[in-house]
Amino acid sequence: RRVGGRAEARRTAAELLERVDLTPAEDYLDKYPHQMSGGQRQRVAVARALAMNPEVVIADESTSMLDVSIRVSMLNTLGRLRDELGVGFLFITHDLAVAKYFAWEGEIAVMYLGRVVEHGPTPRVVGEPSHPYTRALISAVCEPDPDLVHGKERFRLRSADVPDLTDLPPGCDFHPRCPLHEAGGCDTLRPSLVRHQDRLLSCHVVTRG
Repeated sequence: RRVGGRAEARRTAAELLERVDLTPAEDYLDKYPHQMSGGQRQRVAVARALAMNPEVVIADESTSMLDVSIRVSMLNTLGRLRDELGVGFLFITHDLAVAKYFAWEGEIAVMYLGRVVEHGPTPRVVGEPSHPYTRALISAVCEPDPDLVHGKERFRLRSADVPDLTDLPPGCDFHPRCPLHEAGGCDTLRPSLVRHQDRLLSCHVVTRG
C-alpha cells in the first residue's frame, strides 16, 4: 500500500499497531525495539507483515521465546487476524501443543530432517498419529496437555542420535531410530509420501498395514 506522506504513513502504522493489539498505538509509534518487550516486538513484526496485504503469512517460531501467558495472547491475536482478514498462516513450530492450539481446524505437516513424513487434518494427526516420528514427538510432550498425551503409550526410540545431515543413512532417514524398523526394506529404500487413509504418510511399515 503506497502512502502519500509522513502523516499518512503514521496513520497507517497506527492502524496496523492497533490491529495487532498494541494499543493505544501512540504509545508505540516512536519507540525503538530495545524499548519494547519480546511480545511487543513480535506484534510489531506481524504488523509489518500485514502492511503488505499478504494472502499468506509465514510465522517461523513466532511464539517460542515468549512467556506462556503472552504466548497464548499472541496465538489468539494471530487466530483473530486469520479469521477477520482471511489471511492464511504457515505456522512453523517445534511445539506440538502450540500447533494443536493454533491449527486445530486446519492441517499439520510433521517434518523429519527437512522432509514431510506425515500430513493431514490436525485433530487426526495429533489424536491418532501414524508415523513413528509423530508418535515419538507426542509421547515426548513435556507440557501438561492431557488431551495431547492422554491414553498414549510411551513410544521409545531405538536411538537418541539424529543423523548427520551431510551423511544421511540409506533408505528411510528415520530408520536408525525407529522402533518399527524392518531390515531389508526400511534401510534400503526411501519411502515416498503417499496417501494412506485420511492423510499423507511416508513409512514403509505403516502404509503396508
